[in-house]
Amino acid sequence: MFKNKIFNRVLLTGSFIVTLFIIAKLSGVLQYAFVPTAGNEPTIKKKSFIVMTNILPYDKFKMIAYNQTNLEYPQGTYIQRLVGTENDEIVIKNGKLYVNNTLIDHFNVKHSYKIDRGYANDLLLKGTEENEIFQIDNNYFITQLSDKELNDNFFHERFINPNADQDIRKIYHKDWTADNFGPVRVPGGKLFFLGDNRNASLDSRYLGFVDEKDAVGRVIYPKN
Repeated sequence: MFKNKIFNRVLLTGSFIVTLFIIAKLSGVLQYAFVPTAGNEPTIKKKSFIVMTNILPYDKFKMIAYNQTNLEYPQGTYIQRLVGTENDEIVIKNGKLYVNNTLIDHFNVKHSYKIDRGYANDLLLKGTEENEIFQIDNNYFITQLSDKELNDNFFHERFINPNADQDIRKIYHKDWTADNFGPVRVPGGKLFFLGDNRNASLDSRYLGFVDEKDAVGRVIYPKN
């Protein structure tokens, strides 16, 4: 009898927790997902597990989920860093982000680097995927690195493409690039997002501004 009571309590408690979890997920209070891309590395690793909620404020400079509605690109829920809200001025100069004339890039972000063959081989040995290193001639490659990943034992230098990006031009009608962008002011009711992997992210530079109503959650894990 005593064992049965314990079993019933455990069963009821477990059912209650499962029910709460289902309700939390359906209501958006607690959402979870796997991230299939590297657009927010190093903050959110490719194929990593994340947890989101819609009950915390969508604070600027936090990772926020939103519904992507630009029909030129794949639809779905995108997760990127919210860097601009209504009336903010966004400028990117040589890869550095300024919001309202203030340098914002205190985050651990990735940029494009030109590296030599030795550095490329070292990255491959440490687990970097081959499709993340692009050969540009017999001796040099382009890849995405954060400041913490830089290795002074090998040649590396920032790579900034000087050519205007035609996909950006389609949205903003300016000869801007991913690394030299703006100034642009965020309109009323709109948001501006950037991925932390600055040269490997499909974000507001290409998608345009996002409606405030399309923000659906804030990432609470991993820390960002």
